[in-house]
Amino acid sequence: MGDSLYLAWQYLRYHRLTTAVLVSAIALIMYLPAALQVIVASAEVHFRSRADSTPVVVGPRGSALELVLSAVYFDKPSDAIMRLTELRRIEEQNLGMVIPLHTRYTARDSQIVGTTVDYLNLRRMRLSGGSIWTMHGECVVGAQVAERLDISVGDKIPVSSSTTFVLDSPPLRLRVAGILAVNETPDDDVIFVGLETAWIIEGLGHGHAAGAAHGSPDAKLYTDITKENVNSFHFHGDRGDFPISAVIVVPATEKDQTILLGQYFSPDATVQIARPRVVMDSLLERIVMVRSYMIATIAVVSLVTLLTMTLVFVLSVRLRRAELVTMWKIGCSRHKIAMILGSQIAIILAAGAAIATLLTVATNGYGPQLVRLIVL
Repeated sequence: MGDSLYLAWQYLRYHRLTTAVLVSAIALIMYLPAALQVIVASAEVHFRSRADSTPVVVGPRGSALELVLSAVYFDKPSDAIMRLTELRRIEEQNLGMVIPLHTRYTARDSQIVGTTVDYLNLRRMRLSGGSIWTMHGECVVGAQVAERLDISVGDKIPVSSSTTFVLDSPPLRLRVAGILAVNETPDDDVIFVGLETAWIIEGLGHGHAAGAAHGSPDAKLYTDITKENVNSFHFHGDRGDFPISAVIVVPATEKDQTILLGQYFSPDATVQIARPRVVMDSLLERIVMVRSYMIATIAVVSLVTLLTMTLVFVLSVRLRRAELVTMWKIGCSRHKIAMILGSQIAIILAAGAAIATLLTVATNGYGPQLVRLIVL
């Protein structure tokens, strides 16, 4: 047996290119279904863990999936709005912790989320430097934002979209008060501000020289909020009509959650309620279905590849007919020749399986990072 393996190995070493192609094909056939399974499983864990920590979301009526993706995963700025009155109505019922979200604007291609400190506590986020915002115009940035923009505490970030200023005026600049530690969630790529700062970005509040009349040359709007001018910032209109994008509710008990869920069944309601876990379970079921189709497709392609490889091997045996005849003439039995050919196949299969196993282990180890890279 040892001499058969030796001769088979020497043959494969001599035909390096052919061997490499066959081993690579075997490795891919084995690796692709396993990698797909690992990545989908990691995606399910990622999405479900985020959804599990967000019991209920209330937002503008429309697609529940879009509401959850916008309010829980911050996939993109949301133009849909609801009024602050709805948040106050929920708060008055004392059903649990109520957290507002304002997700309409961006800064340097990062989502700006106007909220309260309760949100940071809900997500158990920690600071790696600086402090939480203490006044209008300050922000706390996620770890990825700080790394991507190469910013530190005290730097300024211009807001990309704001109706506060006319076109020829510079945009509002947010001062970085703190930088969050890596959380390995969508929060890492978010800029957090106080809710009132988000309303200032929207143009519902502004500051100017004290005593200056609106519209006068002396009422030039500030684009940097500092300790010296922060007291001049004020809001116009009824706060109850101010916009928010969504509300996260963490009910105190299961009964409180049931009471809250029962309030949004009216077809005339302008807002809706969604349970992120239920919404994401529905989405993941579709992903699993797609995965099944992909695995079936990979199986068909793999079968065709195996048949092609079998044909290649059979043809190579026919091309090696003179070599095999010579081996038989010098004393090799038919059994020995079959063992040599079988050893070649076994070595190729073993090498392909080893490579596929290593790739699968690496994918499993870096699966969460791959999912976050794709999602975030």
